[in-house]
Amino acid sequence: MLSKRLTEISKLVDKNKVVFDVGSDHALLPCFLVQNGISPKAYASDNKEGPLKKAVENINKLGLTGKVIPVLGDGLENISDDVDIITICGMGFYTIKHILEGKDLNRYDKIIVQSNKDNDLLRSFINSQNYSIINEVVIFDGFYYEAIVINPKSKTEYSDLELKYGPILLKRKDENFINYLKYKKDKLIQIYKRSCQESLLKEIDEINKILDN
Repeated sequence: MLSKRLTEISKLVDKNKVVFDVGSDHALLPCFLVQNGISPKAYASDNKEGPLKKAVENINKLGLTGKVIPVLGDGLENISDDVDIITICGMGFYTIKHILEGKDLNRYDKIIVQSNKDNDLLRSFINSQNYSIINEVVIFDGFYYEAIVINPKSKTEYSDLELKYGPILLKRKDENFINYLKYKKDKLIQIYKRSCQESLLKEIDEINKILDN
C-alpha cells in the first residue's frame, strides 16, 4: 500500500506521461502510477542492487513487467529518452542537488522533488538553475513534507520570503500549509524559551505576519 506522502506526490504527475523515479527503492511509486492508469510506463531507478531486487519482485507480483522498468544507476545516469517527468522523493537537499546540478533538463515536462528538509535551500537552488516553481504541496504523513514541482524550461525570480516559504504555498495558503506554519511557529517558540536567540523572534514574527494576512 502506498503511503500518504507518495499518494499525494502521485497526484502531481500528469496523466499519460512516462516517469523516471530516482531512488525508487521498492518501486512503489512507479507501480502505483502504472497500475492506476496515470502513467503508461515508468522507470524505477536505484543505485543499490538490494532495493532494486525487491523492486523487481514487486513489479513481477503486480504483473507490471515491461511497464515498470527497473534501472540500476546513480541519479540520472541511465535515464531513457522517452521520459517526460522525473521524480526525486524522500532524499535530503544535498543529494537532490547532486542529482540535478549540471544536468541539461529542459527537455523534461516537469521535475517533482520532495526533500526531507532544507526546502529553503532547495528553492534557492532551483532559482539559481534558472527554473521555475509551478506547484507546491504540504503533506502531513506523521511528519510534514513539502513537494515542489519544477518547470525546467522557464525562469521566475523569487523574493527571499518566497524562497523560504514557497511562492505557490504563500499564494494558496491552504489548510495543510497553515497547520505547517503553526507547527513551525510552536517549535520555534519552544527553542526560543530554551535558548533566548533573538533571531528566532524575527522568524516567529515573520510566520505571524503570513498567518495574519
